[in-house]
Amino acid sequence: MATPWSEVTIEVLGSRAGSLLYQDSTVGLSVTDIGGWGWAYLLLVGPLVLLTVASVVLPGYAGRAATVAAGGALLAMSMVLAGAAYRLSSTPDEGAARWAEVVRQVTPVLDRDYGAIWFGYESFGLMFAVLVVAALTAVVLTSWWPGSGRIVAAAAGTLALLAGLALPWLTVYGATANDLDRRNVWWPTFGTASVLAMVGTLALAALTWWAALRRSTRGRLPLLLVTVPAACALVLVHDYLGLDPEEWQDAAERVRYLAVADDIRSAAELAQLAPVLFLAAMVLAWSAARRRARAARSAVGAAPVDTGTAHVPN
Repeated sequence: MATPWSEVTIEVLGSRAGSLLYQDSTVGLSVTDIGGWGWAYLLLVGPLVLLTVASVVLPGYAGRAATVAAGGALLAMSMVLAGAAYRLSSTPDEGAARWAEVVRQVTPVLDRDYGAIWFGYESFGLMFAVLVVAALTAVVLTSWWPGSGRIVAAAAGTLALLAGLALPWLTVYGATANDLDRRNVWWPTFGTASVLAMVGTLALAALTWWAALRRSTRGRLPLLLVTVPAACALVLVHDYLGLDPEEWQDAAERVRYLAVADDIRSAAELAQLAPVLFLAAMVLAWSAARRRARAARSAVGAAPVDTGTAHVPN
């Protein structure tokens, strides 16, 4: 809650008449600075955590009632976070407009071909809140439906993957002498590596759902051993994708601008998170299969043994 829910940073580094020039400005909004949505979050988060814990530890009817109440609180919290996200959605564009104004004022006085004017936007507070609510949702679902952890994890990974496929990964801002151009960029723009990463994640999603819904316990360990390096590779490849506009933007387009800045969107982060969730689902599916196999062996061992001795009447 102490982490800013929205933070805009503008930095200027350059030289003027042989002297080094550095200035930076950071403007952040805390949870209480975003109006009623922030206060609603603070009012709900405590009861939501308590109800989630109660749904896990309380037995019988009390636990079921706590689970239902936690589900209602989660629905209300989801609406609050959606409202907070909408409230903050214009902040990157407003920060980029301030950055463009700084570019127009500062660029003419800086020495040519030396220096840069950076723009950055972060929403760590909102991101942490969403992750906490997602984790609590998973706990509530698994307490209502025991043994469903693999399904919940696979569903979460699927939602993250769909967001990564459908939503833009990057917003590019170009400052001109009189205007600010804004452009959303989707994953195919970043070349073969991003296409292969998304195709690989789709294949991992299909494999994960097959493993999660499959009842047989045979072949689980080799499947898990294949999935672990594949998921790790898909996560790591995102760190090396060429999201920087300098790597894919046409030079003729860049020359139109005084400066170019970019904002990585949450869809790119969700696309990177999806393989982690699929790996968690695969591990849970393997664990559930092991439990079923042990239960089957125990049932066979506990069954009465027919000795073949017949009763002969006198």
